[in-house]
Formats: sequence, C-alpha cells, structure tokens
Amino acid sequence: MPGGRRVLIVGGGIAGLVVLIGDAAHATSPNMAQGVAMALEDALVLAACLRGARAIPDGLAGFETRRRPRTDWVRAQTHRRDRTRYLSPAVRNGLLRLAGRRIFRANYRPLLDAP
Repeated sequence: MPGGRRVLIVGGGIAGLVVLIGDAAHATSPNMAQGVAMALEDALVLAACLRGARAIPDGLAGFETRRRPRTDWVRAQTHRRDRTRYLSPAVRNGLLRLAGRRIFRANYRPLLDAP
C-alpha cells in the first residue's frame, strides 16, 4: 500500500479500490479442487463487471454481488466435506458406496452454471 498503509479486509474481498480475488478472498480446503477455478472465475467476472460499469466502485459492487453467492456456496460445500474426515472409515466408505455418485453430482452440479 502507498505510504506503508495497511488495509484489513474483513467479511469480503473489497475495501475501497482494493480487491482480493481467489484464495486471498475466499480460501477453501482443497477437497473440491476449486482454488484455481475460483481465482480464474473471479478475474473474468471482475473484468466483465469493470468493463460494463460507469465507475470503478459500481463495477466492484457488481462483482461482489455476482460472486458472493457462488463463493459462499463453494466454501460451505468444502466445510461440509471436511466434516466427513471425522467419520469412521467404515461409515464413510459405506456411505460413499451407497450414495457416492449421487453426492458427487449434487455437489458439483451448481458449478456447471456460468459464474
């Protein structure tokens, strides 16, 4: 930051004209392998929002509005998956044998929509 000033961004990825994207804004555990994908989506959506806005703050607000639901959903999914680590192997393996494909499809289906 100019003049050695530091900015703490809490609760989102935007503070003034400072924008965090990717893991800096919404880090997740690696169990969905979405880190790079989310960063790339952030960059593309940010560019589109800034290109279509009258002013930078308007573009940043549009970016936050457009990205927040998707990034919150991915973070919630990774937290949910992290909890399965504490299941006994017998329970976890049995559950995955019975419903693994259905769980997989349900967990990734929303990511097929455009960001």
